[in-house]
Amino acid sequence: MKNPAAVALGKLSHSRQSEAQSNASRSNGKAGGRPRTVSLDTPAKSVAQVDRAIRHLGLELIRGRGYFYFVSLDPAVGQVGESVMVCYLNQLTLAQWVEYAKNASK
Repeated sequence: MKNPAAVALGKLSHSRQSEAQSNASRSNGKAGGRPRTVSLDTPAKSVAQVDRAIRHLGLELIRGRGYFYFVSLDPAVGQVGESVMVCYLNQLTLAQWVEYAKNASK
């Protein structure tokens, strides 16, 4: 059950936005929102982040124990290139991961 005072306060806080702004915001949200920009000079934070950066090469990053390796998105191909011998993902920047992926795909 909603608190009537909270509902009224919410209506007041949104009254500064015009109808056109509301429609634009709604359509932007349906389209996926504002695109995020990621600096390639920062250490990698997750395997998913690296995967997004190398997807255009047709590769995916897989974590092993003390190493990482690239696998083709085509299931028939399997592992591509040599393993990257680092213990932690954030030991390399995104730019370095992309460079390793480019070398592996050659």
